[in-house]
Amino acid sequence: MDSIIKQVNKLLNDHSEWQERYSKYIEEIQGHMNKGIRRPFQRPEGLSLYSSVSRRDGREYDLRFDGQSVGKVVCSRNGVRLIPQEKNNTNYFKEEYSELQLSEGVKWHSIEARKFRRFFRDKSKDTIDIKLNSSEHRLENRLLKEFAKGTRAERKVLCNIQPVKLYNCFFQLPTPLKASTHNPEYASEKGGGIDILARVKSIGGGSRICVMELKDENKKGEGQKEVMKQAVSYASFLARLLRSKSGQNWWDFIMNRDVKSKSIPAELHIDVVTVMPEGETEEFCDKEIRLSKLSTILHCHSLYFDKNDYLNGIFNFSGTYPSQIKK
Repeated sequence: MDSIIKQVNKLLNDHSEWQERYSKYIEEIQGHMNKGIRRPFQRPEGLSLYSSVSRRDGREYDLRFDGQSVGKVVCSRNGVRLIPQEKNNTNYFKEEYSELQLSEGVKWHSIEARKFRRFFRDKSKDTIDIKLNSSEHRLENRLLKEFAKGTRAERKVLCNIQPVKLYNCFFQLPTPLKASTHNPEYASEKGGGIDILARVKSIGGGSRICVMELKDENKKGEGQKEVMKQAVSYASFLARLLRSKSGQNWWDFIMNRDVKSKSIPAELHIDVVTVMPEGETEEFCDKEIRLSKLSTILHCHSLYFDKNDYLNGIFNFSGTYPSQIKK
């Protein structure tokens, strides 16, 4: 992993524009959050709401069904509008969806929009046999919903873990790196995102940030150790970001601190976790990587799930990570 970290650091040193850009990102996000922006609509049953750093004004949201984007909601002075993904929805849901006869954009409280919401509410009761565009997006969505359950929620498998949200919506923190090939490249605003960024309570006490990289398969060429390289690349960027001039603001946002009363730790601990089915591939887990110049320790772990169970809405986790989270 040392060569990956050295490569990431060189890329970030050679292309320093990311520092100013990410500083502006968090300033705008915190500015909108301080205004107390509230969504003028409720999350529809059966659908998930996603935001993004590119939509950091809190006026546009992505609607996803089992990870598949099915439309967006746009808020303006003229009200709230639903803009469905007509072509894709008809492709995946066939005649059932085409019968809705939706236009390109309708008012959120219109009869057409209510039919749209009712359609996906009913579909959400049985999603096993529905084939969508990306099995990894489905996995990500179901993991996010599992981790977002309250600590006392029924059947929450791993307690003391919560995904970091933007405007109370799921989102991916972007990075300026392209690391999916396990050979990091600088991609500026077109870099890959952290699949799941979460807060966890560690068995050692206190809260930590967790960077998760997801795969719906564990196969030769993309096994656990190879996926860990991508996760370490993104975690290394996050460590640099938290030690940059905007680091305290990002720390406050990620750790959900409304009052800036606690400084970022002198020694930072970040959990780096691969999430995938079990396999026979080479592992890199239950190890520590020390980033001495950043006073940061990366704790590398595995989190495995049974693919058949998860498709039936059940997560049974194994690997080295469950034992690291406070019970």
